[in-house]
This record gives sequence, C-alpha cells and structure tokens, in this order.
Amino acid sequence: MKTKLLLLLSLLVFTTNCETIEKKTDYIDGALVHSVYFWLNNPENEQERAEFEMAIKKLIKTNKIAVKKHLGKPGSTEKRDVVDNSYDYCMILTFSNLKAQRLYQDAPTHLIFIDEAKHLWKKVQVFDSMKEPI
Repeated sequence: MKTKLLLLLSLLVFTTNCETIEKKTDYIDGALVHSVYFWLNNPENEQERAEFEMAIKKLIKTNKIAVKKHLGKPGSTEKRDVVDNSYDYCMILTFSNLKAQRLYQDAPTHLIFIDEAKHLWKKVQVFDSMKEPI
C-alpha cells in the first residue's frame, strides 16, 4: 500500500512539474510592447533625477493594466553606430492587447505621472510594437 501511494505521489509531482515546464516561455508576455525613452532636462541634477524616479516608479507600481513592467537606464554595452544610449531612462510595459494599451493612456496613474514629471524631461520617444507569430 505504501509503495502504491509513493508511486502515485511521485507521478503526481512529476506530472505537475512537466506541466509547469511546458507553460514557461522565452517570449515576452503581452501582445503589445510599449517602449518609452526619456531624456531629462538636467540629468546631472540629482534632485530632479530623484523626483523623476519617484514619479515613474509610482506609475509602474500603481499601474494595474500592464502585464509586465521594466524600468532601466542605458546599458554599458559596446558603442556601435546602431546603438543609441543617449537617453536617461527607459520604461517598457507590455499589454495584453491594443485596447488595454488605449485604456492605459487615459488611466489616472498615467495622467498623474505626466502631470508630475513632464517638466523634468526635454524629450520622450515612444516605440509600440505588436506581437507577430514566431
């Protein structure tokens, strides 16, 4: 009886682990990737940088529409003609569909962020891309 129970439990654990592995993916979650690059007015001003970071982190933490979220600064990758690391911050959000991204544009958290931080940047560049089958 113990042997049968152990065999059954082992089979259950193995099956559960296989299902988990099969569901993992190397691909980004979300049908739409919203990449936003910011160039600050005074990137060397620590107070303004802290103010920007506080506002954008609040947006990222309070935003419930995005599937995945990322905030970063330029990487220290090799300088090449095709690499533009002139920006100060990059925010990437993914959305389940185009409608969700549209809702995000009008969401209070997004509008509050713009109102709180727009005076801190000189340029914003947005790149939106829709998922293609691979």
